[in-house]
Amino acid sequence: TEIMEELRFDVYVLICAGSAFKADFVEEVKFGWWQSSYILDGAPWVETHGGAPGEYSGMSSEEFARRYYAAWRATPTYRAAAQFAAFCALSQSIELAASLDSQEVAQQLHNISLQEFYGTIRFGLTGLVNMPYVTVQAPGVERRGLRGKPQVVYPAQTSSAPFVFPKPTWKQLSCRIKHACFGNGQCTVSGGCECDKGWFGTKCDEPETVHELLSISQNESGKIQKLLSMSNESIQELLLMTGAEESAEPEDVIELRTFAIWAAIVMASISLVMCLWRGCRCRSRLVVTLLDMLAEAVSREDHDAIARARLRLAICGWSRQTTGSLVRGIRQRQSEESGISLSYLLSDQFLELAQRRSGVEDPTFYELGDVFFSKDQGIGALDVCPRDGRIGCAFVDTLPPKYRKASTHFLSWAWSYKVSTVREALESWLSTQEGTRAEDVFLF
Repeated sequence: TEIMEELRFDVYVLICAGSAFKADFVEEVKFGWWQSSYILDGAPWVETHGGAPGEYSGMSSEEFARRYYAAWRATPTYRAAAQFAAFCALSQSIELAASLDSQEVAQQLHNISLQEFYGTIRFGLTGLVNMPYVTVQAPGVERRGLRGKPQVVYPAQTSSAPFVFPKPTWKQLSCRIKHACFGNGQCTVSGGCECDKGWFGTKCDEPETVHELLSISQNESGKIQKLLSMSNESIQELLLMTGAEESAEPEDVIELRTFAIWAAIVMASISLVMCLWRGCRCRSRLVVTLLDMLAEAVSREDHDAIARARLRLAICGWSRQTTGSLVRGIRQRQSEESGISLSYLLSDQFLELAQRRSGVEDPTFYELGDVFFSKDQGIGALDVCPRDGRIGCAFVDTLPPKYRKASTHFLSWAWSYKVSTVREALESWLSTQEGTRAEDVFLF
């Protein structure tokens, strides 16, 4: 798929037979292999297989997968589920036979019809279980966090997600992973953005208000200039085209030209007032205030506030390219200076994330290394880095704004420490800092 992506070879459907059976495929999809988006495959079972819990085991597919991973630190394939379901059938047959005699147990197995999370266990005339396959599709691109796991899309009664057809183009997927039109539009098949109402620009990151005002003023100014330059005969033709009588009087022409002249005077007056207002408003102190407002809006990821600040800077003569470069520079500087909130490190949210990503109850930072920070599997592996504009960013850049601000303290620790050890040490330190709140401490 990487080669297909490099060649921009687009297809309606991409089927990779046997891929859903492999644990490494499932793990790579789960941790961000975006070129696998929307791949199709068939399998007797996957962990997202819907349906009721098993009659004997009492477990759903997801519960079985969770307990399997807790025991073996591996994602179960359909073979693991099949073997477990077989033991469920054998165990129930032994209980029904109330004996360990092989003939009596075999008779119960021959007659069994057991509904398990794996499917219906019923042996046919050949002594085999005929298990229908399900169609599985890999999840699509997401800008934040894990992509998830392959989902069942057919049959409908056991599906866990809708079937996506046709497969998005490589350019479309690339658009989604790089910026996703900043949430203000949809990525198109050509890799561009179709902006929602109120936004424009190649990435839907510009408010439409300024664009519309400039477009209207330019259009109207052009119309008036054209009207002023027209001859009396041309104006008469214009009157005829707009429904006026053929015998339009010279007075009509004079009135139309007079209107155009007064309109031009009004527009010139407005332009003069705007220039004077701009000169008064755009003193250095105001610009500094606007730049502070822009920096604060960027730190909060408040796109509306960013747009307002850029609009006011545009009124002061700052070009869109200049303010765009300024926003990128602010994001870069803030990323380089950011620290992680102590309140986040002490939260249940962080602990649950560490346990889920590592599969360990109390992981060391070595065990968090790959699943948190690595280039391929790290949490920021699919995000655009605000420092260099490339794919792959630091973990701190993936956090909500309230959990990442300018560093206030430097923390050094050993990777062999367990998460619980670090959290307890931080809690102990915080208790000695009178008047200091966890929300005000950001660790570098």
